[in-house]
Amino acid sequence: MQILYSQRDWIAMLPAAGLVLFLSAAGLRELKPLTPREETPVKLEIIDMAQLEPPKPAPPSPPEPVPPKPQVQPARPPAPPKPAPAAEPATSTPAPTQPASKPMPVAPTPAAPVSTAPTPAPTPVTTPVTTPVPAAPKVDVDAEFIGRVRAYLNSVKRYPTGREASLQRPQGTVKVWFVLRRDGSVVEMGIEESSNSMLLDQAARKSVGMGSFPAFPEQFRPGQSQHRFVVDLQFTPAGI
Repeated sequence: MQILYSQRDWIAMLPAAGLVLFLSAAGLRELKPLTPREETPVKLEIIDMAQLEPPKPAPPSPPEPVPPKPQVQPARPPAPPKPAPAAEPATSTPAPTQPASKPMPVAPTPAAPVSTAPTPAPTPVTTPVTTPVPAAPKVDVDAEFIGRVRAYLNSVKRYPTGREASLQRPQGTVKVWFVLRRDGSVVEMGIEESSNSMLLDQAARKSVGMGSFPAFPEQFRPGQSQHRFVVDLQFTPAGI
């Protein structure tokens, strides 16, 4: 401790001496001449653009994932309202009647403009003309059945036979009458007009007596049990 105390002056001078040495060293470094660096020559190369590889296209970016649609849950139907309890009828004081308000004036609606364009004529509708179908003539039951009886009798008549008929060969018309029942049976018969030949009159009676006539239809003279007919029978010898 005594040594340090005795050398206290030198020790106090150490910081100042260090500062002087630092400053002197810094000054010498600034005064040192700078030597230029050697520049490296730049080499220029000619590049053929055709030899260069074309730039590779950038890889396509992956599609963005589509977020899933949220599932919408069906809304629950609202619960039916509960019936309100029936309230007891309360006697209410009638409200004072308010005076009726005056109606507001309504602005007149402008009339639509009348079109001056000519109205097209209506297209005539052609109605098809229908030709009336003639009604079928009403069948006369009496005439139809009388015709049937006359045709049947002419189909069953026979010309008289025998030596006398072969020699005389009579020819003429005999008008006969006969009465038939509804079942077609003969009641009686006779000569209405003679042919002036006994042989022909006899052949006419024989044709009526041997005939089997058709029965009456229901529509023919209803209510009658029998009917009288008159028929002309014409006789002609064979070969004429």
